[in-house]
Amino acid sequence: MCGIVGILAHDGGIAPQLDLLPGLVDLMARRGPDEAGDWTDGTHLALGFRRLAVLDPTPAGHQPMVSPDGRHVLVFNGEVYNFGELRRRIEAEGVRFRSRSDTEVVLHALATWGPRALADFNGMFALAWYDTVSRTLVLARDPMGVKPLYYLTDPRGLVFGSQYDQLLRHPFCDRGALREDVLGLYLRLGYVPPPYGLVAHTHQLEPGTFLRIRPGGAPELVPFRRFADAGPPLLGAGAETEEAVAAAVSAAVRRQTVSDVPIGTFLSGGVDSPLVAAAMQAASPAPVPAFTVGSTDPALDESAAAADYARRLGVEHHVETFAAGDALALLDDMTLAFSEPFADHSALPTMLVSSMARRRVTVALAGDGGDELFWGYPRFRKVLGARHWFTRPRAVRTAAYAASRVAPGRRPPRGVLFPSIGDWYRDSHSGLRTADLAALCPPAVPLPDDFALYDLAGVPDEVGLAQWLRANELRGHLQMLLTKVDRASMFHGLEVRVPLLDLDVADCAARLHPSSCMAGGAGKVVLRQALGRFVPPESIAADKRGFDVPVGGFLRTSLAARVREVLVERDPFPEGYFSRAAVGRLVTEHVDGRADRTQALWNLFSLQLWADAHLRAPAVTGARGR
Repeated sequence: MCGIVGILAHDGGIAPQLDLLPGLVDLMARRGPDEAGDWTDGTHLALGFRRLAVLDPTPAGHQPMVSPDGRHVLVFNGEVYNFGELRRRIEAEGVRFRSRSDTEVVLHALATWGPRALADFNGMFALAWYDTVSRTLVLARDPMGVKPLYYLTDPRGLVFGSQYDQLLRHPFCDRGALREDVLGLYLRLGYVPPPYGLVAHTHQLEPGTFLRIRPGGAPELVPFRRFADAGPPLLGAGAETEEAVAAAVSAAVRRQTVSDVPIGTFLSGGVDSPLVAAAMQAASPAPVPAFTVGSTDPALDESAAAADYARRLGVEHHVETFAAGDALALLDDMTLAFSEPFADHSALPTMLVSSMARRRVTVALAGDGGDELFWGYPRFRKVLGARHWFTRPRAVRTAAYAASRVAPGRRPPRGVLFPSIGDWYRDSHSGLRTADLAALCPPAVPLPDDFALYDLAGVPDEVGLAQWLRANELRGHLQMLLTKVDRASMFHGLEVRVPLLDLDVADCAARLHPSSCMAGGAGKVVLRQALGRFVPPESIAADKRGFDVPVGGFLRTSLAARVREVLVERDPFPEGYFSRAAVGRLVTEHVDGRADRTQALWNLFSLQLWADAHLRAPAVTGARGR
């Protein structure tokens, strides 16, 4: 796991940019604490790299990596888990390798097969590949979006990197030019989804996409592999499905435990990370280090359930408890770790568990992706259960909802009042509703014209709706979770792998009928069955669990003074955009306990901390200059 950065000069004048490169490389030192490297062709492109050595930590794995003939150059952040299979295919074509690293496999695969090789990479990655003969630059990101890749376009050239602050602090960036529509996305969702960037002309490369820049041509965005639901026949509940899922997960875990450095796992009290830990321990001759964060809030604490799993699985268990005072202590580190606006408060315990794990291991496996791929969230079942209401006119739905408030009988969910299922689903992911946003920040109300994440025409049948909901979570909410894990872990130089997002597991999930995962009021049934092969089924948690902290209480107590300082005692960023009276009411209502404004307040508070730490930081101006 590493960090990459690059500068492409359209006019062939790379020389003035070379003095900036070391400073941009230094910004990602925490992503790659083991080694730094750089390369330039002297006219058009400069590449920088920081390395966290995991596979073949010898100098043979140094980056930027250049092909033996000097034509192809690569910087690569991530892991390709099927590199052994790909290496054998490439060797059959006469290529000889100098290292044991997956980076060299990626380089030769691209040099041999071109961009079509990207679809064969089963792993997590962000890369830049340059052909010095055709002067073509290709940027690519893995299909599930595990690894980040940002880029900035300018008439003078293009800047790309693993961190958003590398764009912000390059002189090409006009940090005063903000996109109001993207600000509105952030304030609603608590993160900026791909492909957007808050500052004008900044972007995120979408998962499963490559960007190709040829001399004199317009940049081309090309999808190379996306998650797609399979057509019929779908696998329903039964022994065949259970076996297929269990085998896919076990194989993925085995692939992702290949490492030349110490490796462990995160462990919650739920289903996904215990399943990963179980499969990992089953393949290990020694106890696997497992890491859990507990909470002083009994409603959020899962350390006892995790300890029970640890005892049954035989892992080496390590637990630390998150207390109210830790929020203040971690806040500054969290702000530094997230160089893009970000407001998922579970980043706090993720920072803590990453720090704890890094003291003992360099790589950790996590259970992210299970809820999205296998219909684990309760909101899946809630929306599917209300599907029939949306076959009726909105006026009928509104009348039925109103009548149910005064008459006995089953009351439909409030979501039936929305114009469509897509509108309801967007609202369910929003910390700020449109009316509240209009009072707080009127310029941020319109959404980007091309934002279509929650667009849904008509009312699909049950299977079609279930598949749309899953695809929506993978393209949306999962991207926020992966951002959280990547930034929190890499701040501590910890590589986190996510075997439930292995492409073979995803392909297996795409073939499942929704009924195989949702039954008896529970989700991800097939993952529960797989875990039941390792522990008694009755010991598996019935409800959704995960790392979290009581941020709403922190905002009323240990963080209240800081919140008032950055939101009430000054004009919040962006200056002149917010109604200070409306912001003041929001803070007062929450701190006084009159209303729960946790997510809206955390979104706004996190934006101010980000602007202070990153948007107002000086531009990189010279060698190792900051």
